[in-house]
This record gives sequence, structure tokens and C-alpha cells, in this order.
Amino acid sequence: MPNQDKIKLDALLEEYKAQPVGDGYIDIIVSRANYRPFANALLESGFIIEAISWWEYLESIDLPNTYGMGGPASKYYSGWFAEACTDLDTIPVPSDSLSAIIETVEGKVLGECEGKLVSFKASHSLTPAFWLKVDESWKSKQ
Repeated sequence: MPNQDKIKLDALLEEYKAQPVGDGYIDIIVSRANYRPFANALLESGFIIEAISWWEYLESIDLPNTYGMGGPASKYYSGWFAEACTDLDTIPVPSDSLSAIIETVEGKVLGECEGKLVSFKASHSLTPAFWLKVDESWKSKQ
């Protein structure tokens, strides 16, 4: 019998257009517009966000990355994601507070690239990805 928590998580990924990079539940890229409601839905459903990684979203598959490396095409949007070269931002566990997630995301500063500040507030391409604490045997259906 399928695990109901995993079924709920897969439904949340679809609802909020959140895309795991691999076949697990780490590096779940979520658009800037959806990150707050997605994080809130995860927390309300009892999931724990352990860390946040960072990606550069490019609106077309023909655009070169600026500060990211390689990465996947978006499943939900027309562009692609380039992985940012930065450490994970760990979230205090247990973190059942949306404010801790928002503070981490909106306060993120990668540094400067080509003379411009790369931060969540200044760079509309900087996109978060959530790392969830779930059973490691779970595989994303995406």
C-alpha cells in the first residue's frame, strides 16, 4: 500500500510546480512566486525543510547561465535551471516556522558577479530549492 505522506508530498510538488532535480526529495526547485505557499503547505503537512540550495533560472533554454553551472530544463516553465556554486543554507531543525524559511530565502546573498550583486532581492533569476527530511527510500514520481 502506498505511503499517504509520500502521496501528499507528490501532490504538493505538482500543485506548486516544484521540481526535484534527482529522483529523491532534495534539491526541489520551486519558483520565486511559489516558494512561500509551497513552504507553508509543506510545513502544514508536517514535512521538514532541512536546507536550501540555489539555482539560476534562465527564461529560455537558449540563454547562457551567468552565475550558475549546468542543470535541468524546467518541467513547468519555458527555461532551465543552472546550479549556483554555493554551500547549502541549513535550516534549524526542527523548523516548523515559515518565518525561518522566508528569512533564509529573502536574506540570501551570493556575492557579486560581473559587477552586480547576486541576491534574492536584487536578482530575479536566483531561485531556491528545498531539501526535505523524508524517508531516503522514497523516490519522486517526477
